[in-house]
This record gives sequence, structure tokens and C-alpha cells, in this order.
Amino acid sequence: MEVLVVISIMTLLISMLMPSLGAARENARATTCLAQMHDMGNAIIAYSDMFRQEYPYGVPVPASQVDHPHYTGWNGGARGGGIPPQQQFYSLGLIRDNRAYICASDPHPQNYVWWDYDVHPDITTGSSYMFSEYALFGVAWQNRKVLRTTHVYQPSSFAYVTDGWMCPNGWTWGTVDPWDPVLVGHVRIDWHHLEGINVLFGDSHAERRPQKNARYDLRTHPLEKF
Repeated sequence: MEVLVVISIMTLLISMLMPSLGAARENARATTCLAQMHDMGNAIIAYSDMFRQEYPYGVPVPASQVDHPHYTGWNGGARGGGIPPQQQFYSLGLIRDNRAYICASDPHPQNYVWWDYDVHPDITTGSSYMFSEYALFGVAWQNRKVLRTTHVYQPSSFAYVTDGWMCPNGWTWGTVDPWDPVLVGHVRIDWHHLEGINVLFGDSHAERRPQKNARYDLRTHPLEKF
């Protein structure tokens, strides 16, 4: 009888500790992921120093010729016609470890959309990070200029990169919010850090922010106040 009582107490204690242990493990994974974002922030600074203060430019044509990749024939209309920042960082020697693009919380990193990584030989393992579509090519498409650090309105509030399984973010950070009423079925992330996401901002600082209401909390357009 006494043995059963002890077992019951131990079972109860374990059941009480498990959520705390799970949260601690996720916090550790989130911290590792955040450190990788810091590394990407450093890579972006180095990239801008190399290329006249430009952010990584994702399309293989001059800004004057950019059209939406879903509607145009650049690279014959084939996927992979653009060059994702991760491939650029690798090619320039800024980040050479493919594991730096995989968040430990991401259950299955993917090769995604019209920048499928299986056509970029150095990062075939995929990535866990999603970039502002305006920064990747939208500014060039709409404003006919490559985005530079000097163009960005309040870089410290411009959300440039978040966790996510699709390279472009779909024009809004609502795509990381599973509660977003506007984007039901269009969420581009299948994990979270205790209902939070890691975010790299335009001034290259990174922090964790809530997933919920990301559309209203995180600025996606680099040239506009919101």
C-alpha cells in the first residue's frame, strides 16, 4: 500500500513537471534559433557593405525589368529563377553552414515556392526562415529600385525576417499568425516558440514576438510607416 502511495505521488509530480520541462526545452530551441537570426543579421550587414548598402536582392534581372515571378517569364517562368538570401550568404562566404538556416523547432524544413532550394546546390536542405516579400523583390517591382538601407523607414521597426517555411512572406506577417481571420488556410509556419516567433528587424537586431496579431504588430513594408 505504501509503495502504491509513493508511486502515485511520483506520478503526480512527474505530470506536474512535464509541462515545465517542455517549455524549458522549447525556450532553449528558441534561443538557438534567435542566435541564428543574429548571425543572419551580421551577414546582412556584411552584404550591404559589399553591395552599396543594398539588402539581398532576390531576382536575376535589373529593377527596371522586375515583374511578379508568378506572372512573368524570367528564368523561363521556372521555379528557382530568383536567388534567395541564404544562397547569397553561402556563395559570399558569409554563412557556410547549412544548419544555420534550420530552426531546431521546425519539424520539417522545406524547399519552397518559386525559390525552391533544390535548384540552389548549396542549400538543398531547405530553410526555416521567411523574408519580407517587399524587400526581396517587391520594392524593385513596384518602385523600380533595389532596396537599400538608406531607403528603409525606421529600420528598427521593419520586420525583415521571421520563422517560417516559405521564403517570401506573402506581403503580410499575418501569414505567421494561425489566429489571423483574414488568412485562414494561408499560414506559412507550422511551429512556434510557445506561441511566439523570432523576428530579425531591418537594423539587424533580433527578438521574440507574439504570433497573435502579427499583422498589426510587425511592419512588413520597408518604405511605409505600416
